[in-house]
Amino acid sequence: MAFREKMLWGSLAATVAIWGWYFLGFLAALTGPRFDTSTEVGSFIFAVVALTVVQVVVAIVLAISSPAEARAPADDRDREFALRAYRPAFITLSVLVAMLTVVAPLTMATAPAWLGGKPSSVVPIVISNALLLSLVLAELVRSGTLVLLYRRGS
Repeated sequence: MAFREKMLWGSLAATVAIWGWYFLGFLAALTGPRFDTSTEVGSFIFAVVALTVVQVVVAIVLAISSPAEARAPADDRDREFALRAYRPAFITLSVLVAMLTVVAPLTMATAPAWLGGKPSSVVPIVISNALLLSLVLAELVRSGTLVLLYRRGS
């Protein structure tokens, strides 16, 4: 397995694990009896920092284990795969953002029914987290497409 593919697997695993933890926690907080905005902001900051740290550590470990491959520039195949992976990711992101654009006003209109006594300030937080989830899903589509291309191309 090539260095870039190993990096991709590490990034994919970190993304699924860390953002999965974040979104499951957010959903639990949203459906729980009380929603604490500061706790959720702290969880978000922790997720961003944790993802950054994990990806840097993975990159360092992989670079130490194969320094020659780490320093090698991307070849034509790597560049082609990267370009091909952006199309499904962009389509995913575009469709999800378009759906959220339609759903956001409905979310605002139905908020009193599903908030269950929580403050109305939760609605923009839900919408922004839905946008964040769209971005994460698009990144997973990009990474998944790259993994498939590397697996088929090797």
